[in-house]
Amino acid sequence: MLTVSKECHFDAAHILPDHQGQCKNVHGHTYRLIVEVAGLEDKNDMIIDFKDLKRIMGEVILSRFDHSFIYDQNSDMECDIAATLSKYSLRCVALPFKTTAENLARYIFQMLQAHIQVKSVNLYETPESCARYSAD
Repeated sequence: MLTVSKECHFDAAHILPDHQGQCKNVHGHTYRLIVEVAGLEDKNDMIIDFKDLKRIMGEVILSRFDHSFIYDQNSDMECDIAATLSKYSLRCVALPFKTTAENLARYIFQMLQAHIQVKSVNLYETPESCARYSAD
């Protein structure tokens, strides 16, 4: 199977209140996202033009998450933090789950799947730590 990949980065803050370590505090990451797309080549012998993949990633992911506070809408604490940030017109994104790398990778995969044939999503919270979600 032939695949192509595109990488992008975005910055976001979050909190994991139930975490036993430092991640229970508000903190941020420069996320590194690698999206792998599978499919058959078109008449130009491409699965997807890299420019189009970059545009889709920008419209679907970056425009929503970059420089935002991402939070679990089921957590009273996180909702309180988001309400305070929103009061000052700061960007917040409510999500229906804990904002772990694993959950975010799955969610990003599903968001992109509505637009392109995604094979996998690798989401790095740090240069050494990655969550992968794939169609396999």
